[in-house]
Amino acid sequence: MFELCCESRITKPISLVHSPKPISFSNDMDQIIKEVLWYVPNIDSHQSSKNELIGDKVYSDFSFTYILNKMGMSEDRDVKWIDNSTTIDDADWMFFENEICTNCQKAIIVRLKKLSKTNDFLRCIRNCVAHGHFTVVDDYLIGFNLQKTEKNPDGIKKAVIKIKPEALLDALEELMSPRAKESLVGYALERVGYTVQYENARPRDGSNGMFYDILAEKNGVRYAIEIKDYKGSSYVHLDSIYRFLSSSESLVPDLERVFMIDTSRVTKDVKEWAERIDHFRIVDMRDVRQLLADDPVDILQEHR
Repeated sequence: MFELCCESRITKPISLVHSPKPISFSNDMDQIIKEVLWYVPNIDSHQSSKNELIGDKVYSDFSFTYILNKMGMSEDRDVKWIDNSTTIDDADWMFFENEICTNCQKAIIVRLKKLSKTNDFLRCIRNCVAHGHFTVVDDYLIGFNLQKTEKNPDGIKKAVIKIKPEALLDALEELMSPRAKESLVGYALERVGYTVQYENARPRDGSNGMFYDILAEKNGVRYAIEIKDYKGSSYVHLDSIYRFLSSSESLVPDLERVFMIDTSRVTKDVKEWAERIDHFRIVDMRDVRQLLADDPVDILQEHR
């Protein structure tokens, strides 16, 4: 359940009128504010790049969970989503207006459902800074997104954000890395009890013919996981699997080989064929969704 503040509240007064003007930051915070304003992914800025994992239909909500975890936040406790048909309660808004607790991070956001949660989160942070309705205290940024219209000249309360922006940027940098998808899947497996290894993900016999993305272990069973992307294909057929099988023959027998397809489903004949191969299994988009759910399913143990 959402909590307005933590149990160890430590407060400092704030003023949303910058003084002196322009507001003065440390060199590090100056760089962070510029990043938030122009460069974080998927915002309305010509300088912003697009990140598919933030808006991906399979990974979008889980990407938000991953970012919050990296920031030291919990969605249940620290983020309050409000339906777009209403607005932020005045009492909640006023709770943050005059002082800041420097011991927790919080966000209250009127949800724009056409966007993923991460897109919405980043949009609101950027709007707070772009409209100047923010300040910085220590390593915290606190901002308010107030939407003013002709019908509502006093403004509609759309978001309150209190975060450590450097932690946010560090998390986003991980999502922008070439191995971002592996990090997300690895984190999902850790949630259900696996020990996950990314580096040296190769057969223990030292052969160079096969590299896989993740090595996961639980209850003494080790899994070599290859994550494959087949965008544009609703179903994956047998010929797409053969390369992984032939190149993974060098794996020692105690490794379970897992071919993970996160963009498509496999056909019935592929599933039946895979069941006849020792130490090999296929998990498709339906399984991945279960692993990434709020109440995650251990899809590797389930398939044993």
